[in-house]
Amino acid sequence: MKYHVLPVLALLMSVMMPARAHAEPGDVPAVGDLFDSIHVVIGPSRQSLQSIAVQQVACEGADKSCTQAGGTVSRDLEISGFFKVLDPRSFLADPKAETLVATSWADWMNVGASWLVKYSVKKAGERVDVEFRLYDVNEKRARQVSAQSFPGISPTKVRGAAHRFVNAVIKEITGQPGIFGSRIVVSLKSDAATRDIVTMEMDGSGRGVAVKNGSANMFPRWSKGGKLLYTSFKSGLPQLYLGDRQLTDGVHEYRGAEMSPDGKSIAASVDMDGQSDIVLIDSDTGKLVRKLTDTPWDEVSPTWSNGGNLIAYVSSEAGRPQIHIMNSDGSGQRRLTMAGQYNTSPRFGPGNRVVFSGMDMFRSDLFVVDLEGNISRLTQEQGNNKDAAWSPDGRYLVFLSDRTGDWQVWIMTEDGRYQFPISPDRGRFGTPDWR
Repeated sequence: MKYHVLPVLALLMSVMMPARAHAEPGDVPAVGDLFDSIHVVIGPSRQSLQSIAVQQVACEGADKSCTQAGGTVSRDLEISGFFKVLDPRSFLADPKAETLVATSWADWMNVGASWLVKYSVKKAGERVDVEFRLYDVNEKRARQVSAQSFPGISPTKVRGAAHRFVNAVIKEITGQPGIFGSRIVVSLKSDAATRDIVTMEMDGSGRGVAVKNGSANMFPRWSKGGKLLYTSFKSGLPQLYLGDRQLTDGVHEYRGAEMSPDGKSIAASVDMDGQSDIVLIDSDTGKLVRKLTDTPWDEVSPTWSNGGNLIAYVSSEAGRPQIHIMNSDGSGQRRLTMAGQYNTSPRFGPGNRVVFSGMDMFRSDLFVVDLEGNISRLTQEQGNNKDAAWSPDGRYLVFLSDRTGDWQVWIMTEDGRYQFPISPDRGRFGTPDWR
């Protein structure tokens, strides 16, 4: 008897969850509200958090922009996985004496700050002047960063300015810029018959609807050029769409696909001849190029390596789903995970590591496996966790977790050490991806 592993686990699990009202996503929290947010720590980390203080030094006629600037910077620093943002209620420095230049070093050292961020916002007609500064408290000096002055910008651009500043701070301290402002895409069940595709920024802000057509739209993936590749039931049978264009058409059902890094090909899971296989499709024409798998078993959930030379996927060859790997032409097929009874949803990441969902003690958790089959664990005893995808820089993962009751979108550092919820509402989310 064939053991089917079509990638519908995420959909089935979300359907079984009770319906809840969705809260409208709001602005990022104010600085003082951050210290009531959820911050989960798991396992050892290769890095320790550096203490950083965020202080407003001037706000002239732009209260909302001030709140947004400080809240965004603090939130970004907190979820970056590099910093511990100090509670403003612990500050000793006199806020009236502090300016973008004048700094009471002893007061900041006494609250344990290694780094200090100051910001000012001043209204300039219908626009605002925004200034950020970074200070090394231990060395008692300012650190120049590439994006710290934003004169005459629209109030709607304040959040983006704060993201750019934090990205520059991360580069100044770590040597590699941050990725705040990058976008995450995820499917969201809107009612019993439809799923929309929505996007949000790394901090959960800037929610926007990308695909809404009155049908079920699933398995979104960013593709080369910034378009979305996804499966939709819009035409009846599940077919692949690239942006607004229907890519495939016919009697075969497509359930998940991913574009190659060079944008020329698409590896897709398709029902053919009574089972599921991995096929290669031309990304321009949608035509079948070749079957990559042709076995008595089901193969689903293809994902490309960053170099484009390997594809990981799920196979039922062992009787239960396991992660397999092959060359991009279909040769060299082999099993990658030897542990666990139900391993699904692989996603290739940096260093040819593959993150996947695995069942353990009737819960779904997240693991990483390398090409030698060595497995490390990212989540444990934190509800169900599934559908992880790597950030563009490989330093984070986005995933889904029901640890707070219903499925939310979370991010974590790539070692699993620091984990944060980013979706303000708890909905029926599915299969996120990160541009």
